[in-house]
Amino acid sequence: YFIWSKDTGLYSNARLLFKGIENSNWEPNGDGWYYFHRFFSFQPDWNYKNPEVLLAMSDNLLYWQKKSVDGFRADAIPYLWKEEGTTCENLPKTHIIVKFFRAVLDYVKPDTLLLAEACQRPREVVKYLGDGDECHAAYHFPLMPMMFKAIAAESRTPVVHTLSPEVTPPIPDNAQWFTFLRVHDELSLELVYVSEEDCKFIHEHYCHKPEWDFRVGEGVSARLSELMQRDPRKIALAYSLMLTLTGTPVVYYGDEFGKLNDKEYYKEQIKLTGKDDTRFLVRGRIDWQVLENVLKDKENFHSVIYTTIKNMLAARQSMKVFGRGETRFLGSPNEILAYVREMPGEKVLVVNNLSSEPQTFNHPFPDENLVVLHNEGFLMDDHREEIKLEPHGFVWFVVVS
Repeated sequence: YFIWSKDTGLYSNARLLFKGIENSNWEPNGDGWYYFHRFFSFQPDWNYKNPEVLLAMSDNLLYWQKKSVDGFRADAIPYLWKEEGTTCENLPKTHIIVKFFRAVLDYVKPDTLLLAEACQRPREVVKYLGDGDECHAAYHFPLMPMMFKAIAAESRTPVVHTLSPEVTPPIPDNAQWFTFLRVHDELSLELVYVSEEDCKFIHEHYCHKPEWDFRVGEGVSARLSELMQRDPRKIALAYSLMLTLTGTPVVYYGDEFGKLNDKEYYKEQIKLTGKDDTRFLVRGRIDWQVLENVLKDKENFHSVIYTTIKNMLAARQSMKVFGRGETRFLGSPNEILAYVREMPGEKVLVVNNLSSEPQTFNHPFPDENLVVLHNEGFLMDDHREEIKLEPHGFVWFVVVS
Protein backbone atom coordinates (compact mmCIF):
# COMPACT_ATOMS: atom_id res chain seq x y z
CA TYR A 1 0.00 0.00 0.00
CA PHE A 2 3.04 2.25 0.37
CA ILE A 3 6.05 3.12 -1.81
CA TRP A 4 9.11 1.11 -0.81
CA SER A 5 12.64 1.23 -2.16
CA LYS A 6 16.24 0.56 -1.21
CA ASP A 7 17.29 3.33 -3.59
CA THR A 8 16.66 6.77 -2.07
CA GLY A 9 17.68 8.34 -5.36
CA LEU A 10 14.28 7.41 -6.76
CA TYR A 11 12.01 10.42 -7.41
CA SER A 12 14.96 12.72 -6.81
CA ASN A 13 13.23 15.56 -8.68
CA ALA A 14 10.39 15.67 -6.14
CA ARG A 15 10.63 18.81 -4.01
CA LEU A 16 11.20 18.57 -0.26
CA LEU A 17 8.00 20.23 0.90
CA PHE A 18 8.72 20.36 4.62
CA LYS A 19 11.99 22.27 4.57
CA GLY A 20 13.32 22.82 8.06
CA ILE A 21 11.18 19.95 9.41
CA GLU A 22 12.12 16.90 7.34
CA ASN A 23 15.52 16.18 5.79
CA SER A 24 14.37 13.81 3.06
CA ASN A 25 11.34 12.40 1.25
CA TRP A 26 12.56 8.92 2.22
CA GLU A 27 12.38 7.41 5.70
CA PRO A 28 14.31 4.28 6.76
CA ASN A 29 12.27 1.37 8.06
CA GLY A 30 14.91 -1.27 8.76
CA ASP A 31 16.73 -3.91 6.67
CA GLY A 32 17.81 -1.28 4.14
CA TRP A 33 14.27 -0.40 3.08
CA TYR A 34 12.87 3.13 2.89
CA TYR A 35 9.33 4.42 2.38
CA PHE A 36 8.41 7.57 0.46
CA HIS A 37 6.59 10.56 1.99
CA ARG A 38 5.98 14.12 0.78
CA PHE A 39 5.07 15.52 4.18
CA PHE A 40 5.83 14.21 7.68
CA SER A 41 7.81 11.00 7.99
CA PHE A 42 4.88 9.50 9.90
CA GLN A 43 2.65 10.20 6.87
CA PRO A 44 3.77 7.74 4.16
CA ASP A 45 2.35 8.35 0.69
CA TRP A 46 -0.12 5.87 -0.75
CA ASN A 47 0.98 3.77 -3.70
CA TYR A 48 -1.73 4.40 -6.28
CA LYS A 49 0.06 2.13 -8.73
CA ASN A 50 -1.46 -0.66 -6.64
CA PRO A 51 -5.13 -1.07 -7.72
CA GLU A 52 -6.02 -2.21 -4.21
CA VAL A 53 -5.14 1.25 -2.90
CA LEU A 54 -7.50 2.90 -5.38
CA LEU A 55 -10.30 0.55 -4.37
CA ALA A 56 -9.60 1.00 -0.66
CA MET A 57 -9.75 4.79 -0.98
CA SER A 58 -13.02 4.45 -2.89
CA ASP A 59 -14.40 2.31 -0.06
CA ASN A 60 -13.45 5.07 2.39
CA LEU A 61 -15.27 7.67 0.33
CA LEU A 62 -18.38 5.52 0.11
CA TYR A 63 -18.29 4.77 3.85
CA TRP A 64 -18.38 8.44 4.79
CA GLN A 65 -20.80 9.28 2.02
CA LYS A 66 -23.23 6.77 3.53
CA LYS A 67 -22.72 8.55 6.87
CA SER A 68 -24.22 11.65 5.18
CA VAL A 69 -20.96 13.51 4.63
CA ASP A 70 -21.75 16.21 2.05
CA GLY A 71 -18.26 16.78 0.68
CA PHE A 72 -14.62 15.79 0.65
CA ARG A 73 -11.46 17.89 0.65
CA ALA A 74 -8.98 16.30 -1.75
CA ASP A 75 -5.87 17.12 0.27
CA ALA A 76 -2.54 17.69 -1.52
CA ILE A 77 -4.10 16.46 -4.72
CA PRO A 78 -1.18 17.34 -7.07
CA TYR A 79 1.05 14.73 -5.41
CA LEU A 80 -1.08 11.58 -5.84
CA TRP A 81 0.87 9.99 -8.69
CA LYS A 82 4.64 9.55 -8.92
CA GLU A 83 6.83 8.92 -11.94
CA GLU A 84 10.62 8.75 -12.06
CA GLY A 85 12.23 11.67 -13.86
CA THR A 86 9.40 14.07 -13.04
CA THR A 87 8.64 16.46 -10.17
CA CYS A 88 5.83 14.06 -9.17
CA GLU A 89 3.35 16.94 -9.30
CA ASN A 90 0.26 17.48 -11.49
CA LEU A 91 0.88 14.35 -13.56
CA PRO A 92 -1.75 13.17 -16.08
CA LYS A 93 -2.56 9.99 -14.17
CA THR A 94 -3.39 12.09 -11.11
CA HIS A 95 -6.32 13.47 -13.10
CA ILE A 96 -7.42 9.93 -14.00
CA ILE A 97 -7.56 9.08 -10.29
CA VAL A 98 -9.60 12.20 -9.54
CA LYS A 99 -12.02 11.38 -12.35
CA PHE A 100 -12.40 7.89 -10.89
CA PHE A 101 -13.20 9.22 -7.41
CA ARG A 102 -15.67 11.73 -8.87
CA ALA A 103 -17.42 8.95 -10.81
CA VAL A 104 -17.68 6.83 -7.65
CA LEU A 105 -19.23 9.68 -5.66
CA ASP A 106 -21.58 10.72 -8.47
CA TYR A 107 -22.83 7.17 -8.92
CA VAL A 108 -24.08 6.99 -5.32
CA LYS A 109 -24.91 10.63 -4.51
CA PRO A 110 -24.34 13.12 -7.35
CA ASP A 111 -24.46 16.26 -5.18
CA THR A 112 -21.44 15.27 -3.04
CA LEU A 113 -18.79 18.00 -3.16
CA LEU A 114 -15.22 17.20 -4.19
CA LEU A 115 -12.92 20.11 -3.31
CA ALA A 116 -9.38 20.38 -4.69
CA GLU A 117 -6.70 21.41 -2.20
CA ALA A 118 -3.77 22.26 -4.45
CA CYS A 119 -1.26 24.90 -3.42
CA GLN A 120 -0.36 25.65 -7.02
CA ARG A 121 -0.76 28.44 -9.53
CA PRO A 122 -4.35 28.85 -10.81
CA ARG A 123 -3.49 27.71 -14.34
CA GLU A 124 -2.58 24.30 -12.87
CA VAL A 125 -5.42 24.21 -10.35
CA VAL A 126 -8.17 24.79 -12.94
CA LYS A 127 -7.16 21.51 -14.56
CA TYR A 128 -8.52 19.72 -11.48
CA LEU A 129 -11.98 21.02 -12.34
CA GLY A 130 -11.77 19.11 -15.61
CA ASP A 131 -14.79 19.28 -17.89
CA GLY A 132 -17.22 18.83 -15.06
CA ASP A 133 -15.80 15.37 -14.38
CA GLU A 134 -13.17 16.09 -11.70
CA CYS A 135 -13.52 18.41 -8.69
CA HIS A 136 -16.50 20.72 -8.24
CA ALA A 137 -14.41 23.47 -6.69
CA ALA A 138 -10.87 24.41 -5.71
CA TYR A 139 -9.20 26.56 -3.10
CA HIS A 140 -7.75 29.75 -4.58
CA PHE A 141 -4.38 29.70 -2.81
CA PRO A 142 -2.72 32.68 -4.53
CA LEU A 143 -5.56 35.06 -3.64
CA MET A 144 -5.11 34.47 0.09
CA PRO A 145 -1.59 35.93 0.50
CA MET A 146 -2.37 38.66 -2.03
CA MET A 147 -5.28 39.90 0.10
CA PHE A 148 -2.83 40.15 2.98
CA LYS A 149 -0.31 41.93 0.75
CA ALA A 150 -2.96 44.39 -0.46
CA ILE A 151 -3.66 45.46 3.12
CA ALA A 152 0.01 45.59 4.10
CA ALA A 153 1.08 47.52 0.99
CA GLU A 154 -2.10 49.63 0.97
CA SER A 155 -2.43 48.76 -2.71
CA ARG A 156 -5.20 47.31 -4.88
CA THR A 157 -2.72 45.87 -7.37
CA PRO A 158 -2.04 42.45 -5.74
CA VAL A 159 -5.73 41.49 -5.75
CA VAL A 160 -6.58 42.97 -9.16
CA HIS A 161 -3.57 41.26 -10.76
CA THR A 162 -4.22 37.89 -9.10
CA LEU A 163 -7.84 37.81 -10.28
CA SER A 164 -6.98 38.95 -13.81
CA PRO A 165 -7.49 36.37 -16.61
CA GLU A 166 -3.72 36.25 -17.12
CA VAL A 167 -3.28 34.76 -13.63
CA THR A 168 -6.68 33.22 -12.85
CA PRO A 169 -8.13 31.56 -15.97
CA PRO A 170 -11.90 31.29 -16.42
CA ILE A 171 -13.53 28.23 -14.86
CA PRO A 172 -16.60 26.25 -15.98
CA ASP A 173 -19.99 27.69 -15.03
CA ASN A 174 -20.68 24.66 -12.84
CA ALA A 175 -17.41 25.07 -10.89
CA GLN A 176 -16.37 27.48 -8.15
CA TRP A 177 -13.36 28.91 -6.37
CA PHE A 178 -13.22 28.63 -2.58
CA THR A 179 -11.61 31.67 -0.99
CA PHE A 180 -10.16 31.89 2.50
CA LEU A 181 -8.09 34.01 4.86
CA ARG A 182 -6.89 31.23 7.12
CA VAL A 183 -7.06 27.44 7.31
CA HIS A 184 -5.46 24.85 9.57
CA ASP A 185 -2.15 25.33 7.76
CA GLU A 186 0.19 28.29 7.56
CA LEU A 187 -0.25 31.50 5.57
CA SER A 188 1.39 29.78 2.64
CA LEU A 189 3.80 31.59 0.34
CA GLU A 190 4.82 28.42 -1.51
CA LEU A 191 4.48 28.60 -5.31
CA VAL A 192 1.84 31.31 -5.10
CA TYR A 193 3.71 34.57 -4.99
CA VAL A 194 4.37 36.67 -8.05
CA SER A 195 8.01 37.19 -7.10
CA GLU A 196 10.56 36.48 -4.40
CA GLU A 197 10.08 40.09 -3.35
CA ASP A 198 6.39 39.41 -2.67
CA CYS A 199 7.26 36.42 -0.53
CA LYS A 200 9.81 38.39 1.46
CA PHE A 201 7.50 41.40 1.87
CA ILE A 202 4.54 39.38 3.15
CA HIS A 203 6.69 37.29 5.47
CA GLU A 204 8.44 40.31 6.97
CA HIS A 205 5.20 42.23 7.43
CA TYR A 206 3.18 39.45 9.07
CA CYS A 207 5.69 37.17 10.82
CA HIS A 208 5.64 39.23 14.02
CA LYS A 209 7.45 36.55 16.04
CA PRO A 210 10.30 34.22 14.96
CA GLU A 211 8.41 31.15 16.20
CA TRP A 212 5.65 31.81 13.65
CA ASP A 213 7.96 31.02 10.73
CA PHE A 214 7.15 27.88 8.76
CA ARG A 215 9.35 26.09 6.22
CA VAL A 216 12.16 28.63 6.38
CA GLY A 217 10.37 31.69 5.08
CA GLU A 218 7.75 29.93 2.94
CA GLY A 219 4.92 30.54 5.37
CA VAL A 220 3.67 32.16 8.56
CA SER A 221 1.82 30.15 11.22
CA ALA A 222 -0.59 32.45 13.01
CA ARG A 223 -4.30 33.05 13.48
CA LEU A 224 -5.92 35.90 11.55
CA SER A 225 -6.30 38.00 14.70
CA GLU A 226 -2.60 37.62 15.46
CA LEU A 227 -1.54 38.44 11.90
CA MET A 228 -3.64 41.61 12.08
CA GLN A 229 -2.25 42.39 15.56
CA ARG A 230 -5.75 42.14 17.06
CA ASP A 231 -6.96 45.20 15.15
CA PRO A 232 -10.76 44.80 14.70
CA ARG A 233 -10.89 47.22 11.76
CA LYS A 234 -8.15 45.39 9.82
CA ILE A 235 -9.75 42.03 10.57
CA ALA A 236 -13.09 43.30 9.28
CA LEU A 237 -11.42 44.73 6.17
CA ALA A 238 -9.83 41.36 5.40
CA TYR A 239 -13.26 39.75 5.71
CA SER A 240 -14.75 42.42 3.45
CA LEU A 241 -12.35 41.35 0.71
CA MET A 242 -12.96 37.63 1.15
CA LEU A 243 -16.75 37.86 1.49
CA THR A 244 -17.34 40.10 -1.52
CA LEU A 245 -14.77 38.99 -4.10
CA THR A 246 -15.30 36.11 -6.52
CA GLY A 247 -15.78 32.69 -4.92
CA THR A 248 -17.31 30.86 -1.98
CA PRO A 249 -15.75 32.05 1.31
CA VAL A 250 -14.42 29.60 3.90
CA VAL A 251 -14.29 30.68 7.55
CA TYR A 252 -11.79 28.71 9.63
CA TYR A 253 -13.17 27.58 12.98
CA GLY A 254 -12.44 30.04 15.75
CA ASP A 255 -11.77 32.94 13.41
CA GLU A 256 -15.41 33.95 13.70
CA PHE A 257 -14.62 35.19 17.21
CA GLY A 258 -10.97 36.12 16.75
CA LYS A 259 -9.33 33.02 18.24
CA LEU A 260 -5.68 33.61 19.11
CA ASN A 261 -2.65 31.36 18.70
CA ASP A 262 -2.78 28.34 21.01
CA LYS A 263 0.70 28.08 22.52
CA GLU A 264 -0.24 25.30 24.94
CA TYR A 265 -1.60 23.09 22.15
CA TYR A 266 1.55 23.81 20.13
CA LYS A 267 3.79 22.62 22.99
CA GLU A 268 1.57 19.60 23.61
CA GLN A 269 1.76 18.47 19.97
CA ILE A 270 5.54 18.88 19.82
CA LYS A 271 5.82 16.41 22.69
CA LEU A 272 3.31 14.06 21.06
CA THR A 273 4.73 14.06 17.52
CA GLY A 274 8.37 14.94 18.11
CA LYS A 275 8.05 17.52 15.32
CA ASP A 276 8.34 21.29 15.74
CA ASP A 277 5.44 22.15 13.44
CA THR A 278 4.44 25.77 14.04
CA ARG A 279 1.07 25.14 12.39
CA PHE A 280 -0.05 23.65 15.71
CA LEU A 281 -0.32 27.28 16.87
CA VAL A 282 -3.42 27.76 14.71
CA ARG A 283 -5.18 24.59 15.83
CA GLY A 284 -6.30 23.36 19.22
CA ARG A 285 -9.49 22.99 21.20
CA ILE A 286 -12.17 25.52 22.08
CA ASP A 287 -13.89 25.58 25.48
CA TRP A 288 -17.35 26.52 24.32
CA GLN A 289 -18.69 27.16 27.81
CA VAL A 290 -15.92 29.65 28.54
CA LEU A 291 -16.41 31.23 25.13
CA GLU A 292 -20.14 31.64 25.72
CA ASN A 293 -19.43 33.73 28.81
CA VAL A 294 -16.75 35.74 27.00
CA LEU A 295 -19.16 36.64 24.20
CA LYS A 296 -21.66 38.06 26.70
CA ASP A 297 -19.29 40.96 27.30
CA LYS A 298 -20.05 43.14 24.27
CA GLU A 299 -16.90 45.23 24.80
CA ASN A 300 -14.60 42.18 24.76
CA PHE A 301 -12.36 41.81 21.69
CA HIS A 302 -13.74 38.37 20.85
CA SER A 303 -17.32 39.57 21.18
CA VAL A 304 -16.64 42.54 18.91
CA ILE A 305 -15.16 40.28 16.23
CA TYR A 306 -17.99 37.76 16.56
CA THR A 307 -20.70 40.39 16.16
CA THR A 308 -18.90 42.00 13.23
CA ILE A 309 -18.39 38.75 11.31
CA LYS A 310 -21.92 37.56 12.06
CA ASN A 311 -23.39 40.77 10.63
CA MET A 312 -21.13 40.62 7.58
CA LEU A 313 -22.14 37.03 6.84
CA ALA A 314 -25.81 37.93 7.16
CA ALA A 315 -25.36 40.80 4.71
CA ARG A 316 -23.58 38.56 2.23
CA GLN A 317 -26.22 35.85 2.45
CA SER A 318 -28.94 38.38 1.67
CA MET A 319 -27.59 38.86 -1.87
CA LYS A 320 -27.21 36.03 -4.38
CA VAL A 321 -24.87 38.15 -6.48
CA PHE A 322 -21.94 37.47 -4.15
CA GLY A 323 -22.11 33.78 -5.00
CA ARG A 324 -22.50 33.86 -8.77
CA GLY A 325 -22.25 37.45 -9.97
CA GLU A 326 -19.60 38.79 -12.30
CA THR A 327 -16.81 40.88 -10.79
CA ARG A 328 -15.80 44.14 -12.45
CA PHE A 329 -12.97 46.17 -10.94
CA LEU A 330 -13.35 49.95 -11.06
CA GLY A 331 -10.66 52.53 -11.67
CA SER A 332 -9.64 54.08 -8.38
CA PRO A 333 -6.70 55.44 -6.41
CA ASN A 334 -4.26 52.65 -5.58
CA GLU A 335 -5.31 52.75 -1.90
CA ILE A 336 -8.92 51.96 -2.85
CA LEU A 337 -10.09 48.54 -4.02
CA ALA A 338 -13.51 49.05 -5.60
CA TYR A 339 -15.56 46.67 -7.70
CA VAL A 340 -19.06 45.84 -8.83
CA ARG A 341 -20.65 42.42 -8.37
CA GLU A 342 -23.47 42.01 -10.86
CA MET A 343 -25.98 39.47 -12.12
CA PRO A 344 -29.47 39.84 -13.63
CA GLY A 345 -31.62 41.62 -11.06
CA GLU A 346 -28.81 42.40 -8.57
CA LYS A 347 -25.92 44.84 -8.49
CA VAL A 348 -23.62 45.60 -5.56
CA LEU A 349 -20.86 48.20 -5.29
CA VAL A 350 -18.04 47.37 -2.87
CA VAL A 351 -15.47 49.98 -1.83
CA ASN A 352 -12.54 49.04 0.44
CA ASN A 353 -10.04 51.51 1.88
CA LEU A 354 -6.75 49.62 2.11
CA SER A 355 -5.01 52.64 3.57
CA SER A 356 -4.24 53.69 7.13
CA GLU A 357 -5.43 57.16 6.10
CA PRO A 358 -8.95 58.43 5.22
CA GLN A 359 -9.77 58.11 1.51
CA THR A 360 -12.37 59.46 -0.90
CA PHE A 361 -13.66 57.57 -3.94
CA ASN A 362 -15.63 59.10 -6.81
CA HIS A 363 -18.01 56.33 -7.81
CA PRO A 364 -19.55 55.83 -11.29
CA PHE A 365 -23.22 55.73 -10.24
CA PRO A 366 -24.21 59.37 -9.55
CA ASP A 367 -27.66 58.89 -11.09
CA GLU A 368 -28.53 55.71 -9.22
CA ASN A 369 -29.64 55.10 -5.66
CA LEU A 370 -26.99 53.55 -3.40
CA VAL A 371 -28.47 51.68 -0.45
CA VAL A 372 -26.01 50.71 2.30
CA LEU A 373 -25.93 46.94 2.76
CA HIS A 374 -23.05 46.86 5.24
CA ASN A 375 -20.23 49.15 6.31
CA GLU A 376 -17.38 49.72 8.74
CA GLY A 377 -15.83 53.18 8.88
CA PHE A 378 -18.10 54.69 6.22
CA LEU A 379 -18.73 58.42 6.73
CA MET A 380 -22.44 58.83 6.13
CA ASP A 381 -22.32 62.08 4.13
CA ASP A 382 -24.12 62.67 0.87
CA HIS A 383 -22.57 59.90 -1.23
CA ARG A 384 -24.23 60.77 -4.51
CA GLU A 385 -20.87 61.35 -6.20
CA GLU A 386 -18.15 60.52 -3.71
CA ILE A 387 -17.68 58.01 -0.91
CA LYS A 388 -15.61 58.89 2.16
CA LEU A 389 -14.02 56.12 4.19
CA GLU A 390 -12.10 56.11 7.44
CA PRO A 391 -8.75 54.26 7.64
CA HIS A 392 -9.31 50.58 6.71
CA GLY A 393 -13.02 51.30 6.31
CA PHE A 394 -15.31 49.76 3.71
CA VAL A 395 -18.87 49.91 2.47
CA TRP A 396 -21.15 47.62 0.46
CA PHE A 397 -23.94 49.29 -1.51
CA VAL A 398 -26.91 47.79 -3.28
CA VAL A 399 -27.17 49.76 -6.53
CA VAL A 400 -30.82 50.52 -7.31
CA SER A 401 -31.59 51.97 -10.74
